[in-house]
Amino acid sequence: MIHWNHDQLQQLAGERTPQKVFDLAVNLAQDLDMTFLGYRLRLQLAAQAPKVYHYSNYPSEWVACCERDDLHRQDAAAVRSHNSTLPVLWTDDLYREVPHFREQACLHGLRHGWTQSLHDLQHNESQVSVSRPMGEISTSELYDKAGRVQWLCHSMHAIISDYHLTRLSAPPLKMSERELEVLKWSAAGKTAADVACILSLSQSTVNFHIRSVIAKTNATNKAGAIAIALMRGLIE
Repeated sequence: MIHWNHDQLQQLAGERTPQKVFDLAVNLAQDLDMTFLGYRLRLQLAAQAPKVYHYSNYPSEWVACCERDDLHRQDAAAVRSHNSTLPVLWTDDLYREVPHFREQACLHGLRHGWTQSLHDLQHNESQVSVSRPMGEISTSELYDKAGRVQWLCHSMHAIISDYHLTRLSAPPLKMSERELEVLKWSAAGKTAADVACILSLSQSTVNFHIRSVIAKTNATNKAGAIAIALMRGLIE
């Protein structure tokens, strides 16, 4: 039985940025002898169309092909997993009605794997898929690893859904270009004096912009304003 590193699990549980969470999850999936990890999040919003987010380390050609031809709708594992919380093993028989999808996926290395889903109380859904190009998934391997893949699914759902729901439900923040510049450099660890030098401003002007963004974000201090701006995607 493969054991995950405790530090890796702690790092993932403490992370709040979706891409970083996903990157850590990829490492955990690869520790399970899997090559690829795909994650799909579907958020149900009141009086709005669902929002769907995709994360994967799939080959770029396959991702482009799926987007161009809308192949996600043909993924039999995803369709079946939508109606079940049990792991759905990828087999030729599962894809017998969409052989073209199966053929193309295999050509890109997504041959052996399974898909796991969960649904929360707000009817939001996460699906995690793990796969590799070689090595058929035996029943014993599925039983051995499915619980850990399910843990990955729950962990990513908790963090990534919260991130996107916070951004979707929060009112838009309107900031000037100068305020965003000050925030960006502050997030990089620069002091007000540093920022003033970089942007050719007076330190009092920089502090004015910092107070402005603190007020706009309803934060208690500069660090809080930076955290909110990062969460809203205003700065990177």
